[in-house]
Amino acid sequence: MQEKFMPSGNQDLPKTQTPNSPKLPIPSDILLSLVALPMLGGLLAASAAAEFVASVGIESEELFRGSRLPVLNFPRKQD
Repeated sequence: MQEKFMPSGNQDLPKTQTPNSPKLPIPSDILLSLVALPMLGGLLAASAAAEFVASVGIESEELFRGSRLPVLNFPRKQD
């Protein structure tokens, strides 16, 4: 019995060249570490801003509900 082996598929593939990446004067891991701190600061600032807006909304609801408004005594008509 004669066994037939399939030829390897990568023999007939054309050679592709990788595109030349631009040479940066600063390594990418240093750039990534420099960008991380402002990004985290922005996330913290956005979180604080969202919390502030939510608290202002709650306080405005309390104000318009009337729980903090003074009681007005209207004079009654005497018959």
